[in-house]
Amino acid sequence: MSYGSIQFNGNLKTLQLLRALAAASVVYYHIGVIPVFGSFGVDIFFVISGFVMAMVVSNGQTPAAFAINRVTRIVPLYWILTTCVFILAAIRPDLLNSTTANLANYLKSVLFIPYFKENGALAPMLAVGWTLNYEMFFYFCIWLAIIFYRKFYIVIVSTLIAASFLLLGNLSSGSVLNGFFGKAIIFEFLLGIVAFKIYQGKLFPKLNNFTFMAIAVLSFGCMAYLELRKYNLDRFVAYGPLSMTLLLSVIALEKTDFIKNSTLASWLAVMGDASYATYLSHFYVVEGIRKIGFQKLDIINPYSPLGVVIILFLSLLVGQILYIVLDKPLSQFFKKKLQSKINQQ
Repeated sequence: MSYGSIQFNGNLKTLQLLRALAAASVVYYHIGVIPVFGSFGVDIFFVISGFVMAMVVSNGQTPAAFAINRVTRIVPLYWILTTCVFILAAIRPDLLNSTTANLANYLKSVLFIPYFKENGALAPMLAVGWTLNYEMFFYFCIWLAIIFYRKFYIVIVSTLIAASFLLLGNLSSGSVLNGFFGKAIIFEFLLGIVAFKIYQGKLFPKLNNFTFMAIAVLSFGCMAYLELRKYNLDRFVAYGPLSMTLLLSVIALEKTDFIKNSTLASWLAVMGDASYATYLSHFYVVEGIRKIGFQKLDIINPYSPLGVVIILFLSLLVGQILYIVLDKPLSQFFKKKLQSKINQQ
């Protein structure tokens, strides 16, 4: 599907570059080296998700196809890595901070049901999976909107998110519901949808490429500054609008020679392809090096400049391997299986 000369095929190279940046930011944040920043990579991911889902809706995808694509994209690798945490908790609990081999918690994790884990955090067994609970909630809202009235999906999705925030997040008596739905971060998906409408309508301001690049760098820098300064701001306020600005300014560079032809951009796009696998698996790398390579063997200091570089490199490498060996093939396999079952009905 196209709008003017713009192709809505989901193959924007700049989106992959931005995914790579978001993944690397989160990895750096979890290393814990000073200066500590980069958690806003999650906010960038959420805005990207809103943008991509709006693009998917504009392409006229059926509710069944949408559900199959989302489930097969998210579930296989997440279930595998969550199961690995469960097994690790059963046989080597000393390598984990607080997670135990609790079957009920394991089932809640793989079913994307929020709960408070042993350390009091509202997170599943695979700690970074808390973001997937929000993603699945957002996908569910989009899916309902496609079923009932695609033309007004923005109104429907916005209403569902706002109602969840107000009714479940603030008026509910359940602490899990309050903790999960009461965070304004769920509105960042809507910022992504707004960004797509700006892109779709070609409503970018008439700026040169250098200015767009400067805005992108400034947006990222401002998020890093806000995190370093530890201002008492809700993360939606601190990072949401800046993530949207970053996304729009980067996408505005899609047709530049650097994005189209440079080797660096191509490599970053490859990293972006594997960003989901990198995001899910990087805790294994970070904690493995911290607890085994540093605390037990004392062969690498994760807080040294060299240690940070090694962790970032290994995290990206492991992500690439998992993407090639497990993530992509499993996603494609289950997608074909489910689509064939739908077609047979």
